[in-house]
Amino acid sequence: MLYYYMLSHQENSDFLLCRSELQKKIFSHWLKSLELKGLKFVANKIPTSLTIDKDSGCISAIVCSEDIYEADAFVSAMGLSPLQSIVTSRPFLRSDREFTNLLHLSTIDVISIKLWFDKKITIPKVANVCSGFDDSSSWTFFDLTSIYDDYYEEPIPVVEAEFYNASHLLPLNDECIASEASLHLMKCVQDFEGATVTKQLVRRSPRSVINFLPGSYKYTLRGSTSFPNLFAAGDWIVNRHGSFSKAYVCAVNKDSYLSDGFQLLQVNKT
Repeated sequence: MLYYYMLSHQENSDFLLCRSELQKKIFSHWLKSLELKGLKFVANKIPTSLTIDKDSGCISAIVCSEDIYEADAFVSAMGLSPLQSIVTSRPFLRSDREFTNLLHLSTIDVISIKLWFDKKITIPKVANVCSGFDDSSSWTFFDLTSIYDDYYEEPIPVVEAEFYNASHLLPLNDECIASEASLHLMKCVQDFEGATVTKQLVRRSPRSVINFLPGSYKYTLRGSTSFPNLFAAGDWIVNRHGSFSKAYVCAVNKDSYLSDGFQLLQVNKT
């Protein structure tokens, strides 16, 4: 399946790559427009619990440590792991089959690294999906010089690689991860041999991506949940045409404006 859908049809893929950092090109402008419409963002608040109105059966508030936020409706945009923690801590969620099903799912660690090299390298394909690194599942790499407007005039390439199921890489320092990435790039593109990394930017995302194991589909959430005013969003839910949703999959800096958690939405009853 990996060969048919990815390796032999890379040029036929239906996804589009953003021409710059998503935070810079899309999200910062989107957030500003939402703020102008009166939406309030609360930064650096990690959801720890939910409360329920027993009379209506609706979610009444979200708890972030000492703070409680009430709203008409809630959209869970957090990753699977923090949502699983909330499910195990709340009896009304543990008694709901839809949410206890989430405990059957597992997540993997992801490493994303951006590399600058010291010489000109010819990379045949802009986007590359690869299999097998250190007996793990897969990895990808992208020629950002051909994608990002900011790097278009760069005389040397800027490459971003993402390693999935990368638990063994998480404890390594940035230089060691860059060395590992360079070794794997050399196996794919011969021009990387003899090239030296002059700069690297590493992002570690532990337990951040769902492990799409056979049989996991039946345990995933849909966009609407059994609670009338609680909805789910993300790249691991199942949408209405039956497949896993893959819209706007991205990585955001840990110190950026967005944080992993709930977006509080004030919506009209109508």
